[in-house]
Amino acid sequence: MKLANPLAKVGALLRWARLKLLPKPRFRGGIRAALVAWRDRRRESLPDDETHTFSARSYPGSRTRLYLVHVPRGTIVRRSRPLVVVLHGCQQDNRDIEQISGFNQLADRHGFLVAYPFITSYHGMRNRNCWGWWFDREIHAGSGEVEDLWQIVEEIKSRYAVDHRRIHVTGLSSGAGMAVAMMVAHADKIASGAAVAGVPYAEKAVAVRHAFNRLPRNRPVASIVSAMQAEMGEAERPIPIQIVHSENDDKVDIQSARVLRDSWGHCFDIDTRHSYRVTNGQAGSASWEHSRYRNGAGKSVIETLFLKGPGHGWYGGNPGNHSFPDAPDVKRSIWKFFVSHPLHK
Repeated sequence: MKLANPLAKVGALLRWARLKLLPKPRFRGGIRAALVAWRDRRRESLPDDETHTFSARSYPGSRTRLYLVHVPRGTIVRRSRPLVVVLHGCQQDNRDIEQISGFNQLADRHGFLVAYPFITSYHGMRNRNCWGWWFDREIHAGSGEVEDLWQIVEEIKSRYAVDHRRIHVTGLSSGAGMAVAMMVAHADKIASGAAVAGVPYAEKAVAVRHAFNRLPRNRPVASIVSAMQAEMGEAERPIPIQIVHSENDDKVDIQSARVLRDSWGHCFDIDTRHSYRVTNGQAGSASWEHSRYRNGAGKSVIETLFLKGPGHGWYGGNPGNHSFPDAPDVKRSIWKFFVSHPLHK
């Protein structure tokens, strides 16, 4: 039959295409379903985990390093996402912290990128794969490990769509010490951070227990504050931090966590003697106490999550090297803290 109306002819053609060209089981909803299916295939084509090589730069102390990037499942390529940098501890590599922390599963659920740098190579007397938080040459912007880590972040920003207001850093043990150094050295670019079994900024090696040191000693808070202020300079800002530590840690004494809390408080004029909110609980074989300290504007800037029970390691994650799965799931607490503390320019 001849169709006189051109619009009717177009409508008939579209109906024919829907019936003949698009298989019903796959595109049952028509053009809209076809677009959804294309989007899903686009998502599925993204890799879950990518290995990259960071090439050494010209500034002092730079080294070639490896790092992993986990791309959350269900990510749309051009959408900006938060980035969480997770640093391994001593006697670990980035695969270890990726396994035990469980951040990949959380990233898939909430849609953020996760980076796992590997120290890869180093010099100086230290335990295997330790980040050099006690070496002065490694903790200042423009040189050493702390600058390599930020340049890795810059590389990730060039490869992926990263929300510049939501770049966060955390780590375990020596990785926590270097995460603290990153927060201080790049205070104007890191939104917030968390330290798990870590140490204050510019701390000395005698702060931790090892074969040649059975009595750990921390630097005075005033000395740490002076080092923080000198490093931040005009970029100084109260970087929000969550401090996670166990009172039964046999490598890094709980005193390091208290000194880290108090040095942050003195530096940014926050009262750490009186918390405005405290919650307690039990998870597995560990009890915990979560305290929050706020600035004059009423914003939580410092939080401590102190545990009783487990030793030195990552808490509440997956089984693996230096992991305590039977404890509070600290990655959830850390991510919740990060979500509530974006960077405000």
